[in-house]
Amino acid sequence: MQQLEAIRKKIATTTDLLSVVKTMKALAAVNIRHFETAAKGVGEYAEVIEQGWTVFFRNAGILPYSPKGGVAVVLAIGSDQGMCGQFNEFSRSETVKMVESLKESGEKAVCWTCGERVRGALEDSGIDVGVNFRVPGSLRGVDTIVDEITQNLEEWRTKRGMNRFSIVNNLHVSDGSRVAARHILPLNMRSLKMEWDGKSLPMINVPVQDLFSGLFREYLYISVYGAIVQSLAAENSSRLMAMQVAEKNIIEHVEVLEANYRTSRQGSITGELLDIVAGVEAVVGG
Repeated sequence: MQQLEAIRKKIATTTDLLSVVKTMKALAAVNIRHFETAAKGVGEYAEVIEQGWTVFFRNAGILPYSPKGGVAVVLAIGSDQGMCGQFNEFSRSETVKMVESLKESGEKAVCWTCGERVRGALEDSGIDVGVNFRVPGSLRGVDTIVDEITQNLEEWRTKRGMNRFSIVNNLHVSDGSRVAARHILPLNMRSLKMEWDGKSLPMINVPVQDLFSGLFREYLYISVYGAIVQSLAAENSSRLMAMQVAEKNIIEHVEVLEANYRTSRQGSITGELLDIVAGVEAVVGG
């Protein structure tokens, strides 16, 4: 009976775990949709900002200057929570490559992270992390984290000589998770579309410095915001796949436990029947 009770408790515990996994799987599926929609909206707005840069450079006749030396900040976006497969490992691997590449080119690379898991992975790889930000749990929390990152960037730019900024984050795509490693600052003319699709070129009626400040602020904000929501969509996708695998394994484990329970119960019943038969024979024989 003790063995049957132990198996029964294991079945109950495993069933409860299965319920948790199913709940996490459902939440991940819902979150993927939310973050995908946000990433799509940011992408469309980014195209507008790119057109704004085209207008600015064509009218102002100013080319961005890329200073050498100084501090290069690499922001690696990962997760605060586990159970998302190789998600943080992908980000760690690409971040290490970028940091090493920057150091080889003579830059003083400093790593920032968004997520405790990726920070730990990078520190295990021998990379010191200067600043760590938490990963927002919802879309409403993304704005707060983006504000913190941009404020730190401004402080490092004015006080520590930061002139280069890059972001490494996972992307959620139909064929799986892919990592994006992009240099955000300084502006790269080659990444901008300088041709204008319309028949007439737009003119500006605001001071050049004001236009530049507005475009730069929006460009930096959507670059960080877009990277975070893309990473969150990829994280939930990785977690969904991990939960699907876990659900399958748990169901198989429950089936094994139930089979063991039935076998043990049948053995217990058989043993009790044999005891009864043996008792009856003893009485009759006596």
